[in-house]
Amino acid sequence: MTQLRAPLSFADAMTRVAGVIGWPEAAHIARRRQRTVRYWSEGNCQTTPSIAMAVKFDAAYRAAGGEGAPFAEAHAHLLGMHTEREDACRRALAADLATAARETGEATAHAIIVATSNASPRDTMRAVAEAEQGRNAMARLVRRLSSFLSNGAVPAGEHTGGRSQ
Repeated sequence: MTQLRAPLSFADAMTRVAGVIGWPEAAHIARRRQRTVRYWSEGNCQTTPSIAMAVKFDAAYRAAGGEGAPFAEAHAHLLGMHTEREDACRRALAADLATAARETGEATAHAIIVATSNASPRDTMRAVAEAEQGRNAMARLVRRLSSFLSNGAVPAGEHTGGRSQ
């Protein structure tokens, strides 16, 4: 039965390498049994070759006539996906920050009108509505900022809240 492998994954890279150099040679390079090396080519495998082995596999693949570098390509693809997710989170943060700035600015402007003039009840209601929108925008901003703590955006060893130990 044919295994389904995600393109540009480490399992796909192992399959491509072994397709060119053969499973016995791949096992020899890795200094592992063929079964272990074959397992690395399965999509549900929880382990992967070390970086040093991946470099050796890519070199052997190229030496045997293969084009490209399957493990390097998989690594670059996976890193790119991770970076794109981080960039998307930062763009969402920027959008939430812009909204919070706009909403709190409008709330401040309407509150100033109430404080410095003969404001009507309508002016006061508008200021309250704008302040509520500002509070909601700030709550969204707090949630977005907090998401950066759980994504490992804080340098290792720094506390991310709670009691210090």
